[in-house]
Amino acid sequence: MSVGVISGLRRELDCLGAVGDLLTYSGVGPEKAAEGARQLAAEGARALVSFGVAGGLAPDVAAGSLVLATAVIDGGATIATDADWRDDLKAHLAVDLPVALGPLVGVDRMVPSAEAKRRLHADTGALACDMESHAVARVARELGLPFMVIRAISDPVWQGVPKWVLKCLTPDGGVNGKALAWALAKRPWALPTLLRLGGDSKRAFGALRGVARLTGPGLGFGFGG
Repeated sequence: MSVGVISGLRRELDCLGAVGDLLTYSGVGPEKAAEGARQLAAEGARALVSFGVAGGLAPDVAAGSLVLATAVIDGGATIATDADWRDDLKAHLAVDLPVALGPLVGVDRMVPSAEAKRRLHADTGALACDMESHAVARVARELGLPFMVIRAISDPVWQGVPKWVLKCLTPDGGVNGKALAWALAKRPWALPTLLRLGGDSKRAFGALRGVARLTGPGLGFGFGG
C-alpha cells in the first residue's frame, strides 16, 4: 500500500533515503502541493503525508523538534490528521527524537520575522507553520484519504530569517555558496545569525532523516495493522 509524500523541497524528500512503499512529489507552496497530492492519489497513494521543515511558532518548540500535527488550520477550517497513525508514529519516534503534538497552521507565504510568527501563534495557537500542509489536507479531505503531517522545526519562533538569506537558497533548498559569500561580505556582522540558522537547519534535516530510519516502509502507515 503506497503512501504519497508531498514536500516543498527536493532536499526534504532526499531525507527519506531508500524508504519503501512511497510515492513522492516536491513543489513549493499550496498550489504545487495540491497538484502533487492529486497526482500521487491518481498514481495509487492510499494515504497522504506533508513532510519537511516548518517554522516554529510556539516558544517551547525548539529547532530540530518534530511536529506531528493533530490538525491543520486552513483559514477558518480545521482539518484533523489521522489519530491512530499519529499515535503510532509518536510511539516509534519519541524514543529517539523530540516530538510535539498540536495544531499546525497553513500559510500561503513564508513567515520570516519573529514578530509575525509570535502574532500567528497568538491568533491560532498553532505550534508551527508551513506552506504545503493545508493544501495537502484539503485534497486528503476531498478524496477521503488518511492524512498526516510530519514537520521538523528549522527556525524557532524567536529566530527570524532575513530576506537576504532566502535569496541565497537554490530552488531545491540547497545553498548557493557564491551568493551567500557575496551577501555575507556585505554584512559580516550577520555571521552569528547565519551560523545559528545553519545549525538549526542541520538539526531539522537530521530529525527528518531520523523519521525515515525509525518508521520504515510507508512512514509507519498501518503500524501493527
